[in-house]
Parts: sequence; C-alpha cells; structure tokens
Amino acid sequence: MAYACSIGISPLSAQTPVTEEQGLRLYTPTEQKILDGSLRDGVFMDTGTGKPESGMFGNTRRYADGSPRFHEGIDIAPVQPWRRTELPKDRVCAAAEGVVAYINTYAKNKSLYGNYVVLWHDIPDFGKVYTLYGHLRKISDTLKVGDRISARTFLGIMGNIPDIPVARSHLHFEIGILQNQFYPMIDAQHGVWNGANLFGIDPCVAFGAQFHKGIFDFAAYLEEKPEAFCVAIDGKYLVNRVGGLRLTCSHMPYLLRHAPKTISAKAPYAVAFSREGILLSIRELPTAVKPGTILTENTAELRRGRQFVKHGALTSRGKALLEGLLVCPGLEPTLKEKQGEVG
Repeated sequence: MAYACSIGISPLSAQTPVTEEQGLRLYTPTEQKILDGSLRDGVFMDTGTGKPESGMFGNTRRYADGSPRFHEGIDIAPVQPWRRTELPKDRVCAAAEGVVAYINTYAKNKSLYGNYVVLWHDIPDFGKVYTLYGHLRKISDTLKVGDRISARTFLGIMGNIPDIPVARSHLHFEIGILQNQFYPMIDAQHGVWNGANLFGIDPCVAFGAQFHKGIFDFAAYLEEKPEAFCVAIDGKYLVNRVGGLRLTCSHMPYLLRHAPKTISAKAPYAVAFSREGILLSIRELPTAVKPGTILTENTAELRRGRQFVKHGALTSRGKALLEGLLVCPGLEPTLKEKQGEVG
C-alpha cells in the first residue's frame, strides 16, 4: 500500500523557497492587529469561562477532572464591536507567503478544526513550517491546494464548529512543525494534516520575536528552547534502508544539524523534545540503554506543556508522541486514530 500524502503535493517535496529570508515575515491573520500575548480586551476568545487567557496557547484549559488541557494555538476573537448572537464577518487571511497545503470542507472528514486551511511555508536552511486556520464558516471559492499565495491573501470567513456556539466564534490559529510524512497510516482522512501530527508553538511568541527582528527566526527559537525530556531510542528505528536518518519531520534540515552525521542501527540514541512535543535533537549514547528509558526530565517545562513524561516514565501521551514520530512502512501503527487537541 502506498502512503502518499493526501494534499496533492508531497509535504516534504522540494519546492522553490517562498522567502529569501531566514525566517517568516508574519502578518496577523485577521483585523486583530496586536497578538503579542497581552490580554487586551476583545483579542482572545474565551472557552465560556469569561477568562480570555483560556483562548491563549499552552495549558490554559482544564478537562472535566481538573487536569491541564493543552491548547495548540490561539483563539482570535472577532473584531469588536460584535454581537454574540450574530455570525461574525471577519475575513481570515494568510499570515505569510506560502503554498496551500490542505483544505477541509467536508463534514464527513471529522475534525476538531471544523472547516480549516493549512499553508506551507519554506524557510531556507531550516525546512518547512505550517500555519493553520481553523473553525472557518466559509472558505474562499478560489483557493486550491497547490496554489502559491502571498501574505494577506483571503482564505475565508471566521466561524465556529458544532461544539462551539456562535457566541464564541473565533479563528483558531496555529504555527508549527509537521511531525511525520507517513501519518496517513494512522489517519487516512486528513493524512498528514491531522492535528495530532501537527505540533504548534505559541504564535504570540512568534509575533513578539518578529517585533524585534523584523521576521520570526524559527531556527533561533528552537535553539533557545529548553529540553522538556530526553528518551532512549534504538537506532534501528531511526535509519532507513540506505543508512540515512529515516525521520520525516518538516524541519529536517535543522534537525540534521542537531544529529550525528551517521546513524547506526546498532547504536542507542537519545532524542530530545520540547514541551510542545517538537523534536529538538538526536545524540548517540555511549552505552546501551533500554529503549523508552527517560534520560532527562525537566519537570518545570513538562508542567508548561503536555504531560509526555511523569515520574520518570512515558505517559500514554508520550508513547503516542513516539509512535507518531516513528511510524512508517515496516513499522505499523498500533494506536487508534486521534485528532489532536485543539479548540
């Protein structure tokens, strides 16, 4: 069975870079002009609690049992004034120059994003990152997968999904890394663009960094990220048939600079992740270690992100993270389809 990408263009195929700079030049995707993380009135849509911080990135929410629920992006409220009994009319536009990677407009393709659009953005010497625009009421009729578009191109109209009432209509916006090109083995509907295969960073941090540099330097951002945890992996899961690194993360050029030049199927390795679940580095271990062993655990970072590790062991979420990273032909998935954590 061929596990081709479902978007019409291979997500990791070579394409002409869409920017000559070593980063992204970002524009706010709606008429909300300031997305620096400050809790200005009417910028972020709350979850019904009345607390605008619940519409921000990270562990800003809670499950019914009170445990933290990670929010992958930010929820941008309609521009005020706006009556909560009305459908918003806010236009949603591309936050950066890029390529249309995926469009979901079909109710049969269940997704916590509802109707959503994903754009691909090339960053020279780094790889690719995505931006995602979720909960759209209407998507532009002229938008097609494979289109190369400029920043501020119209994508659609802000909306909601059945689980979110009109009174809390908003744009769910993400910036991040695609984990694995072989994810269609887990989800044949949305393929690589399933939310469980997309690992976002805080868009407010990106906009804040751009304020100082003029662009958002994704490589510099990851360089400065603390490791949340490091886990031992058997080298046989990291190499392909010709002995190269088998992983297909969208930031492979960056990752290759943070990995040994050669990977041995017979050697043990340490793979380090950020609190968001982004793979940061690969290091060879001097001695054999049982695969799955937690080598380092940064509890402060883990508390700020998803709970991938607890008390020195991978949680079910941590195991899912590794499987999603490593699944490929020959290493079949065992986990059930998952849609990710959004809202």
